Amino acid sequence: MSRKPWFKPGNALWLLAHECRLAFYDKGDSKPGQAAVRGMSVFGMWVIGLMYVFAHAGVWFFMRKLPPLQADLPTSLLMGAGVAMLAVFSFMLSMGLTDSVKALFERGDLDLLLSSPLSSVTIFKVKLTGIVFSVGIWFFALLTPVANTGLFLGQWRWLGIYPVLLAMSILAAALAMSLTLTLVKSLGIRKTKTVAQILAALTGASMFLVIQLFGNLGNDVRARLMQHILPWFQPGGLLDADSVIWLPSRALFGSPTAIGGLLLFSAMVFVLTTQSTHRFFIRGVQQAVGRPRKLTVSDAGKSRDKAANFGRSLRAAIILKEWRLIARDSNLISKVLLHVLYVTPLIFAMFKSTSLLPSMASGLVFMAALMTGSLTWIIVSAEDAPDLLLAAPVKARFILTSKLLAAILPVMLLISPVLLWLLIKQFVLGLAVIACTLAAMLSAALIHLWQSKAASRSQFNKRGQTHLIAGLLETASSFFWAACIVAGMLFGVWALVPLSIALLLVGIAWLSRIERN
Repeated sequence: MSRKPWFKPGNALWLLAHECRLAFYDKGDSKPGQAAVRGMSVFGMWVIGLMYVFAHAGVWFFMRKLPPLQADLPTSLLMGAGVAMLAVFSFMLSMGLTDSVKALFERGDLDLLLSSPLSSVTIFKVKLTGIVFSVGIWFFALLTPVANTGLFLGQWRWLGIYPVLLAMSILAAALAMSLTLTLVKSLGIRKTKTVAQILAALTGASMFLVIQLFGNLGNDVRARLMQHILPWFQPGGLLDADSVIWLPSRALFGSPTAIGGLLLFSAMVFVLTTQSTHRFFIRGVQQAVGRPRKLTVSDAGKSRDKAANFGRSLRAAIILKEWRLIARDSNLISKVLLHVLYVTPLIFAMFKSTSLLPSMASGLVFMAALMTGSLTWIIVSAEDAPDLLLAAPVKARFILTSKLLAAILPVMLLISPVLLWLLIKQFVLGLAVIACTLAAMLSAALIHLWQSKAASRSQFNKRGQTHLIAGLLETASSFFWAACIVAGMLFGVWALVPLSIALLLVGIAWLSRIERN
């Protein structure tokens, strides 16, 4: 009697293998006018494979002189590894939220799967396991060279990296799926897509923000905070070396008991998640996805109000239209939000120390320009209906200027309180920062207008590859506009040097501009 193949079409393992392949689906690339390439290219796979091999050589160079790990770990190493694992888990959770939104709302395969002979529990388990794979595979590629090199050097305890990464991937995927389904139950499908993507961005940047904000609290505040927190880590404290909170750290360094406990806990969470949420996954999410939204009386009233306000200002209508399109794309919101999050520590640093104002103000100029460039690329290059705009009875220049305003105004509104405070604090520096910020934002917007080609919004993360010249010119121009602040405050008239270079880069972008059809 012949055995059934494990990956027979239609069974759970076959479906799981397909879910794992989808983890590489978004790594394909295509140029405008060409068909999309599904999955990662062969060249990309070879590059990643070679990088993985060379990573072992680099890790060996640093680990060959390290003392072997012992069962009794130093407290500093145990706690330091725990903080690092918390940072890794925050990135895993961020990826898990994004993948949960894709699996539930964007792939559109749930109706077909639920019509198959597979049970709903099996489908949900496969979906969740696919998210576990998608979340963990990149961290396995990044960190397992340490485990492999440790085994080669005779330090078997480093093999704990494998089960710890597996357990962390399971926990992140289960928590992300549970949180996503909870948001669906309380907010609905449409709002969940936006909120989940924003939470993913916040989660991924959380450790960076905590570290930056802690560093900018001021010496007195930091000292009082450390005086309050340090007793927790002393013997007998809530977070001392014997606390269960450091169980993942002990598992990371090869403790068999800790590894077994962590794997058992993650397996229990996985089973609990599948058993407690799969019913809502089937009845709630699928019904909401398959049922069109009915137009209510209040919706009709809102539509009439919007129609009545449409003709008041054509420029305002164009700007509001662009903002609505961005607001509806939760994935884009989360990506642009990351730029905003990374600006926040700069703003706190400006209020913290007057001596650092020139450098921090330069950072604000640089990040404002980058945010404007991102919004310009979304609004201008990733226009969904360029042919419709060309056929509109409005001058093309009017439409383009309105689009540029739609990209610049949100950033100006975001940083205007800081610019106003800076103007009151140091009038000359405030004027210089305002002038350089406006110039940098306008330069970034014009560079993308002149250099970027038409693209789809799904290429946002890859715009640096498909629009290399525009990205280089934007970054260099933003850098030199920001350098004008530091050069002017420290060297006076020498600020004309970065100013001239910034203007030269804008001129190069104009001379080599791409004609738009």
